[in-house]
This record gives sequence, C-alpha cells and structure tokens, in this order.
Amino acid sequence: MSESESSITKKLSSLWSGEKDSSFGLSKKERVVGFFLSLGLGILCFTLAFLLTPVIVVKSRKFALLFTFGSAFSLGSFSFLWGPWEHLKHLITSERLPFTLTYIGTICGTLYCALSLHSTVLTIIFAVAQVIALLWFLVSYIPGGTTGLKFMAKLFSTLCSNTLSSTMDV
Repeated sequence: MSESESSITKKLSSLWSGEKDSSFGLSKKERVVGFFLSLGLGILCFTLAFLLTPVIVVKSRKFALLFTFGSAFSLGSFSFLWGPWEHLKHLITSERLPFTLTYIGTICGTLYCALSLHSTVLTIIFAVAQVIALLWFLVSYIPGGTTGLKFMAKLFSTLCSNTLSSTMDV
C-alpha cells in the first residue's frame, strides 16, 4: 500500500470513528450529509454545463461558470469528510501538488478567459484543459492509475509522431 493510499485509509477511518478535531465540530452524520450535498451540487453543475455544450459558442461564460462551480463543489466535498485543513494538506503534498496546481490553474484560466477576456476560443481551450486536468486528477487516486496514464500518454505520443512522420515524409 502506497503512502497516499494509507493516508486516505486513515482519513476514512477517522471519519467513521467520529473524530471532530478538524471538521469544525461537525458530527459524522453532518459531515457525510455535507459531502453528499456538495458532491451532488457538483454533479448538478457538471450536468448543466454539459447540457450547454452544443451552444458553447454562444454561452461559453455560462458553461465556464457552471463547470468551474462543479469542480469547486466536487473538490470541496472531500473537505467535509476529512476536514478542510487535512484536505488542504493532502492536496499540497509533494505527490499531489502537480495535479492540484494543474487543476486549479486550468480553473483560473477558464474563468479568466470567460469573464475577463470574453474570448470564446480561449474559454473552450481552457475548458478542455480543465476536463483533462480533472480526469488526470481523478486517475491519480486510482492505484496504478498514474503509471497507466503515463503509459497511455507515451503510447499516444508515439502513435502521433509515427503517423505524422509517415504522412509528412520527414
């Protein structure tokens, strides 16, 4: 069992033991309800954002806001289970920091392009990058997921470079 898997196991076991130290005095039931409520709001925002996908050119700012709220609710839902400080400490560990920075960076980029620049093209680019970062972030929690993701990226890169070199006669 890796270090991150054991820390996640410890956090989940502290949830079921009823510890209240880092969760602002919420009971076990309140933490679980908060987790599911926040996760449900995140899923609702993601669903509404994906319903706007066919009209993203016209409604890019609404898409960006809904998708970003979905990301924030989903990411924040684990703060209810683990406590906000423990969750933050987990997100900035050396093992998780690249995923966290990439994900938060794409969220900020999406919001900036949609709300400040009013650029549909850049908003779409950052929104796609945000989806990729979210998938990368989620896969990193699966045991062996990061290794599998690196293998698939290398395979895809090799396939693309072979296809380009054979097509372009380089």
